[in-house]
Amino acid sequence: MNPNIPQKLRVFLIEDTLDLQEEMVFGLTSLGLQVSGFGDAAALYRALAVGSCDIVVIDVGLPGEDGFSIARHLRGNRALGLVFLTSRASLDDRLHGLELGADAYLVKPIDVRELAATLQAVYRRLHSNPARGAQAISAVQQLPAPVLRWTLTPGDWALRNPQGVELVVSETERRFLRIMVAASGQVVEREALYAACGKDIDDYDPHRLDAVISRLRKRTELAGLGSLPLQSVRGTGYVFST
Repeated sequence: MNPNIPQKLRVFLIEDTLDLQEEMVFGLTSLGLQVSGFGDAAALYRALAVGSCDIVVIDVGLPGEDGFSIARHLRGNRALGLVFLTSRASLDDRLHGLELGADAYLVKPIDVRELAATLQAVYRRLHSNPARGAQAISAVQQLPAPVLRWTLTPGDWALRNPQGVELVVSETERRFLRIMVAASGQVVEREALYAACGKDIDDYDPHRLDAVISRLRKRTELAGLGSLPLQSVRGTGYVFST
């Protein structure tokens, strides 16, 4: 077993369909995880008030408070992993979940082995420094989070570099940056970028995307933000490294 994975990875899972909840709890438990299932936000919050876990798996469509609201509530705990597992598969929903700080966004149906592997990968990322103790985690959480990466702020839709320098972007640039920043570190295929711009893939001129990116690079440098951390992946798409 990987030394960065605890003997019993502790998971709280929110799923309001009881049969599916029991199936996933049983499957994950049989794979060596310690899993507790809940049907709504209130039950989850009660459990967190008296105990702890490593990762929360969240369905979006829940009675009462939905999964997106739960993620906003929990995101302040930086040591807690958040994974969406939902039937809502639209690009807007996936982007929204990632923008809320989810570590992964999975779409049902999913094999329980893939879910377990994802949870283990999330745990490894969160605890990549095995020497970090609970006291150190607590101390970090009490500090305000510094701006250490490129971000796209909603509302005024400004692109901000790690030093806090901002550039207000156009509507087309916003659509492009929204998906790139949300998928930071992952390759985004050109077809997904065409769709994000609201264009039909068959009718979209690829040179228009190239022009948007070229103009954005120039504007970023002229505005004092420095070089845009965007890399082209030959024959595939682009990756944004925040």
